Amino acid sequence: MKLPVLFCVVSLVLAGLVAGCSSSPKGAGSGKYAAVELKGFSRMAIEMATEQVFLKEGFKLERRANETMIFEKPASTGQNIVWGGWQTGLWDRVVVKVTRLTEDDDFLLSADAFRVTSRGDSLMEEEKRMGFAVQSKYQKLLEGVKTLLAPMPKSTDQ
Repeated sequence: MKLPVLFCVVSLVLAGLVAGCSSSPKGAGSGKYAAVELKGFSRMAIEMATEQVFLKEGFKLERRANETMIFEKPASTGQNIVWGGWQTGLWDRVVVKVTRLTEDDDFLLSADAFRVTSRGDSLMEEEKRMGFAVQSKYQKLLEGVKTLLAPMPKSTDQ
C-alpha cells in the first residue's frame, strides 16, 4: 500500500474509534449512554447510592432537579491534550436520571456523558456528548450503584 492510502485508512479507523458508534450499547435503555434497571429500591436509596459511587470516582454533585443529578469533574491532563481543553480546561459531565418504570419501586438509572469546555462561561461553554467508545466507563459506574444496593433490604421487604 502506498503511504497516502495507508494514512487515509489509519485516519478513518482512528476517527471511528474517537467518535464512537452511532447506536446505544446493549442494555442501555432507549438511546441512553449507559443504564441499569433497579427493582425494589426507593428513589432516595438509588440517589444516595449513585451519589456515593460518583463521589468515590472523583465527581462532584453539581445540581439536582426532579429525576436528574448532574455530576462533574475536571478532565485529566491527557484528556485536555487530546480533546483540546488546554486553554479553557476540559470537564467531564455526567447527567444521571432516575426514571420510574412501574408503579412499584422499579427504576431505570441512566446516564449520558459529555465533555465540557469553558465550563461556567455563559457565552462560551460548549458541551459535546462523549462517543459510545468510552461508554463502558460510565456503565461500570451504574453497575457499581446496583452492586452497592444489592445487600440492602428492598422497599417491598419492609
